[in-house]
Amino acid sequence: MDTGNLKENLITDEINKLLPEGTVPAEDFEAEETDLTGIGVSESTPSPGIPEVPTYSEEKSGAVYPKEYRLLSLNFRRAIGSGEERIEAEVCNITGKASGYNMEDACNVFNHVNRHWQYRYDKNAEFFFGASQTIDSGYTGDCDDYSIVMSALLKNMGFNTRIVTAYNESYGHAYPEIYIGNNRDTAYEILDYVAERYSSAENVWYSERVLEDGQETQYWLNFDWSGSNGYRHPGGEYFRGTCIIYYPNGLIDF
Repeated sequence: MDTGNLKENLITDEINKLLPEGTVPAEDFEAEETDLTGIGVSESTPSPGIPEVPTYSEEKSGAVYPKEYRLLSLNFRRAIGSGEERIEAEVCNITGKASGYNMEDACNVFNHVNRHWQYRYDKNAEFFFGASQTIDSGYTGDCDDYSIVMSALLKNMGFNTRIVTAYNESYGHAYPEIYIGNNRDTAYEILDYVAERYSSAENVWYSERVLEDGQETQYWLNFDWSGSNGYRHPGGEYFRGTCIIYYPNGLIDF
């Protein structure tokens, strides 16, 4: 088996595990989370840009979905799109920039959110706080809130995200992914950047979405708070379960 490109079927996507060169064995890591405060990147490593918003499968975009999924999709979009001025100010606070964002800035957002995040269980699974509310509360919330905040920040920067809800026999989870292009070389340039920036990134996980005509493959990087070996970094290991994927234009993939 080629462990450099391990694929497993997961609903409409395939989950891929990229093993970067020079990987440090798992046993060499201590079982604790990384302090994200000091994570930087070598000056010799240029930060790649992130591709434009992808096209979506038009034949699916007009589909009529079950009411519970339509409601969840609408709630995600409302929560992500609220408080745009507050989100813009927070992006500037994190990156020190108002435009010209690249993968370095996306990673800085990931580090900032995860460094400040305080998990709080929300019993009302159908109600979502707006992203600005969660930021003003000190980055407190559950996985839904995390996915919404991360998506709102990245959306404000001009990047595209989708939210995945996953369920197994024990419990459910939600996490965001960021679009990294429809060109394998471009996607791997971004994945290589993540692998070089985060020494704890033993694996960098991403997913593929093949459009129905089979002529295009989209690449999405996991931006969940989970990470391989207990370390938080973009491209952490995926939560395993049955997935439903929500896109910013209302498209839903089962």
